[in-house]
Amino acid sequence: MNDTEPATMRTAPSDLVVVLLATFDGARYLRQQLDSIAAQSHRHWRLIVADDGSRDGTLAIVESFADDHPDRVRIVRGGPAGSARDNFFRLLRIADPAPYFAFCDQDDVWSFDKLERLVLQCQQDEAEHRDQPCLVYSDLKVVDAQLGILNPSFLDQVRARPHDITHKTLLAENAIPGCAMLFNAALADVFRAREFDARRAIMHDWWLGLLASTVGHISYIPTPLVNYRQHDANALGSVERSGLGFALSKLFRGDRSVALRTYGQADAFLGAYGDLLDATVREEIRTFASLYHRNKFERVRLLLKHGILKQTLGRRVYQLLRG
Repeated sequence: MNDTEPATMRTAPSDLVVVLLATFDGARYLRQQLDSIAAQSHRHWRLIVADDGSRDGTLAIVESFADDHPDRVRIVRGGPAGSARDNFFRLLRIADPAPYFAFCDQDDVWSFDKLERLVLQCQQDEAEHRDQPCLVYSDLKVVDAQLGILNPSFLDQVRARPHDITHKTLLAENAIPGCAMLFNAALADVFRAREFDARRAIMHDWWLGLLASTVGHISYIPTPLVNYRQHDANALGSVERSGLGFALSKLFRGDRSVALRTYGQADAFLGAYGDLLDATVREEIRTFASLYHRNKFERVRLLLKHGILKQTLGRRVYQLLRG
């Protein structure tokens, strides 16, 4: 199936997952990722692939996979999106209705039970929270190009504390890898109901995580369900984000551009969804967005007053000194 034809989807089971795969020059590792999708114990999946102008064999691999799995794969044709963020946003906006959605990176490998476990957790959350927007995610194994284990827990390596994630920590930093998340139709519907300037969103997974934290519910599975491959062509593969050494290196070599972008992202988010938010949450996001125009003393004072801080001491030191 491709976008030169009307999109069709047979009657979907209540646990159907639409997997959203953005590709760009991914031929080296893509087949392993596709094979791990095909091997999922959760059999109710469909795949939508949007390519961003690959010049290698990426599309040929996707087309071969589509031939092997008829009626399961839709290939989006229509030109480059410009970035992984824009490509994933495009995928989510054009995807057919489904109970669940999962982002997929082209160079990882999924555990055979990834979708099964994430769907089960999401269904439990929906039952508990009355079908409100839900997002679930798992830990990841950090692996090298040959899938050798570099660290059995990505979240331990970056010293993330999943159970302490709130909208305030997510304003300051991205803590939920998109390749490990699954979310329900209710969250997708909120996203798709509003227009915003996507250039002001930093990353697709960051935006969806912030949305889930403010209008819905987030839960976490501590089992690593993704082999998160590190290699020389990774767009966002760095996992070295913790410790005072990290903070000092960022302080002396970094700049304020990332902090400024977080303030701009908060402003865009408020413009898109502000009317849906609890008054206290709305005011906290408005305050964070206002830091773009404030002096350093005011930025530090307001970050501390509202507790809008990154999770680790090292990252907080850098945030306050540089932000």
